[in-house]
Amino acid sequence: MKFNTFSEILTNLSPLVLLIGTSVGLFYYKKLDGITKLLLYFLIGSLAIDICSRVLAELLNNNLILYVALSLLELLIFFKIYDKLCKKKMLIRSLTVVGVLYTLTESIYLNANNVELFQPYAKALTPLLIVIMALVYFFELIQDEMKLLKGKARYFSFNSIVLCFFALEFLFLVPINFLINGGFYLAVYVLVAHVVLLVLFYSYLIYFIWTHGRNQKR
Repeated sequence: MKFNTFSEILTNLSPLVLLIGTSVGLFYYKKLDGITKLLLYFLIGSLAIDICSRVLAELLNNNLILYVALSLLELLIFFKIYDKLCKKKMLIRSLTVVGVLYTLTESIYLNANNVELFQPYAKALTPLLIVIMALVYFFELIQDEMKLLKGKARYFSFNSIVLCFFALEFLFLVPINFLINGGFYLAVYVLVAHVVLLVLFYSYLIYFIWTHGRNQKR
C-alpha cells in the first residue's frame, strides 16, 4: 500500500470512528455518568468540527479557523472532567481561564487565510494545560491512597491515557508549523502520525464509554 493511500484511508477513518463513538454513546446515554457523558459530548463536538472542516475545505479551500474551535472544545470538556475529579478546583479553573482567554485573543488576530502565517499556538497550549490537569489529578491520587481503593480509582487508567495522548499531541503540534513552512517532507509523516494518535484516542474513548454504559446497564 502506498503512503498516500494509507494517509487518505486514515483521514477518512477519523469521522467513521467518531460516528461509531457517537452512536455507542447515544445508545447507552441514560446509563452514563456525568464524566462519561462529557466524553460523549467531546466525540459529538469533534465529529461536528471534522465534518465542518471537510465542508469548508471543499467550499473555501481553507478550514484552518476550526483549529480554534477544536482547541476550545478540548479545553472546556476536559476542564469540566477535571473540575469534577480534582480537589484543587481553583488551579484547574485558573488554567482553563488562561487557556480560553488566550485562545479567544489569538482568534482575533489569527491569520487563517495565509497558511504560512497561520500559527495556532492555542492548539499547542491546550494539550499542555490538559497535561497539567492530568498531573494534578495524579498527584492527588498518590496523596490519597484510599481514593485508589474506591470508586474513583476507575479513572486512574483513563487519566493515564489522557496524559499520554495530550503529551504526545503537544510534542506533535509544537514543531508542525516550522516543519510545514520549512518545506520539510517529515511534516507529512508527523501529520499522519498525529491522525493515527487521534484515531487511537477516539477508539479508547469509545471503549471507555461502552464499558461504562454496559456495566451500568447490567
